Amino acid sequence: MKHIPDPTSEISPALALFARTIDAQLPAARELFQYALTLLMLEDNKAECIARHVIDQREHLTFKTIAGDQYTLIKPNLSVEQLDHLRSMVHAVLRSSPPPASDLTGETSKSLHE
Repeated sequence: MKHIPDPTSEISPALALFARTIDAQLPAARELFQYALTLLMLEDNKAECIARHVIDQREHLTFKTIAGDQYTLIKPNLSVEQLDHLRSMVHAVLRSSPPPASDLTGETSKSLHE
């Protein structure tokens, strides 16, 4: 019988290395990565923006995931053109994603991009 790792146990070594790599970046790079990851979650309906506040002339956005977790990010200081480019990169990532896996009922989840 194949062992299936418990998702609540410690994270995989590859994911731990990835997290350390992101943590080692400059604050602006971490902000941008976190924002890009959140854009992916928004586009894939895995999160929604539930609040916006301006503090010290920076926009703070609060998100809620489909699992019910909430977190707040500071929106990166990017131009409109840079934000548009980031969004287009997010769309490209989602288009290149593998097809959705079948759920437990054997039905395939519908993609936003169909």
